[in-house]
Amino acid sequence: MKSSMITLAWFYLRPWRRLVKERTGAVAIVFALSLLPLCLAGGAAIDMGRAYLVKSRLGYALDAAGLAAGGATELSDDELEELMLSYFEANYPGEELGIAAEPEMEISDEEVRLSASATLNTTLMNVIGIHDITVTATTVIIRESKGLEVALVLDNTGSMGTTKMNNLKSAAHSFLDILFGANAESDLLYISVVPFAGTVNVDTGFGHLNSGYDAADYSPDFWRGCVMARDDGEDQTDTAPTNNDLRWEAYLRPSGSGNWWPPISGSFGQVRGPNKDCPRPVLPLTNIKATVESKIDSMQSRGITHINFGLVWGWRTLSNTEPFTTATEYDNDEFEKAIVLMTDGENYIGSSSYGAYGRIADGNLGTTWSSSTAIAQLNLRTTAVCNAVKAQGIIVYTITFQVSSSTVRNLMRDCATDESNYFDSPDAATLEASFREIGRELSNLRIGG
Repeated sequence: MKSSMITLAWFYLRPWRRLVKERTGAVAIVFALSLLPLCLAGGAAIDMGRAYLVKSRLGYALDAAGLAAGGATELSDDELEELMLSYFEANYPGEELGIAAEPEMEISDEEVRLSASATLNTTLMNVIGIHDITVTATTVIIRESKGLEVALVLDNTGSMGTTKMNNLKSAAHSFLDILFGANAESDLLYISVVPFAGTVNVDTGFGHLNSGYDAADYSPDFWRGCVMARDDGEDQTDTAPTNNDLRWEAYLRPSGSGNWWPPISGSFGQVRGPNKDCPRPVLPLTNIKATVESKIDSMQSRGITHINFGLVWGWRTLSNTEPFTTATEYDNDEFEKAIVLMTDGENYIGSSSYGAYGRIADGNLGTTWSSSTAIAQLNLRTTAVCNAVKAQGIIVYTITFQVSSSTVRNLMRDCATDESNYFDSPDAATLEASFREIGRELSNLRIGG
């Protein structure tokens, strides 16, 4: 029995003994032959990924260059070529990519066509004799005659500080560069600017639309142009005042804790006085780029946040009824209307805060003591204004900047015309990119197929 078991074990182990003794190298050869195509496949994936990145950046640079050249209708061919190259090189930095590219441009009355190619040296694909890959990109800018009216509704509250305010100004300038292109003004592009905080400044030239106020109450200063919210739901409409009805009460910050005056302080009486926390005046629609740039550069950070109040005044700049009357009719097929709303925080009012609704104790926000109830009311009114604006066919873009609150992010996402019109910007670079992307979408030039 023992002999039989040994014989059986020897029979079953015989193949393994033969494998141990095998010296022909067949396994190593098979492994080596398999390794080569795997390495080549990996190398090809790396090289194709690099090529895709170059193509993407080429396309972006061509879009920016084409929009600039397409909007510059009054320049000579040489000037257009120079302009196009400057925008292309600014958006396709060769020193960073290490891959040179030279764009070509063809211009007709209806379109601007640009193309560019770049040669990318391969890495592992060199092994099989593929030493480089040529990447090409093309874009077509269709020149259109449709007009555009845009309201920039921009957060000027105290939380913006100096750094974030400078980030906003830079991003807004990039937005203007894309919309205006090389033009200093345009008959088909009009932009308003609404700096908002806890109130909005309609400027002193609209004093005739205010309900009566006593100038002596502001002495030794004077009313600087900020207004209070209308009641009975009219803080959520663009309804024009009629006769003595639906007018706006002049903003007057009382003298008291945190704001004892006189004396008045601040270059515009905004630090201490009857106009404390009153932002810079609204800029009604204008087609002059320098005027819009100047308004943006003048903005300062001060005060609490009432998003709904800034938005409703942005809407009013796009309405052709008082107090601003230069906008086109809503049903004018020759013009599009849009609002770009940017905020760095949520609606706010504290027990000692003062804004367009006065203090919480005044009872204008559904409570005389609860900050959370008042803030919830401001959020509801923001949603109401958003819906009313969209119902008029106005395109709404929203941007949150360094906002951690999911409440305000959701509020702004829902406010936008659709989810793709909402941009969350956690840093200055993404804020800049958000404004650039919106500028491209809103441009009166569209990118063809």
